[in-house]
Amino acid sequence: MKPLSESLTDLAARVKQFEDSSAATRESNRTAMHARREELNATVERERNELEKTAADLRTAAQSWWSDTREAIEHQISAMRADFEKWQAEVKAQRADSAAVPAESAKTPEPASKS
Repeated sequence: MKPLSESLTDLAARVKQFEDSSAATRESNRTAMHARREELNATVERERNELEKTAADLRTAAQSWWSDTREAIEHQISAMRADFEKWQAEVKAQRADSAAVPAESAKTPEPASKS
């Protein structure tokens, strides 16, 4: 059997080995955690930039769509107004023609009757 002092020395050496291993693992984990944090930060930054770009593209597309839609509606309204004004002019002309016919018939003398 080993003497107690030798057993204690072996035990102290194993405890020291365990402490060193534990410290190395802790440092390795800390380094891995920092690397993962940096990776996550980079991913978040990239995703944020992509989201901002997509939002800007969508905003531009929506503004363009709205502008095109507004122009198309304004064009239709202008065409409708032109058609309405043309129709009004035709109605006024018809009324003027209708009013002129009775006035002309009142001006024309009636043929003299033979008696």
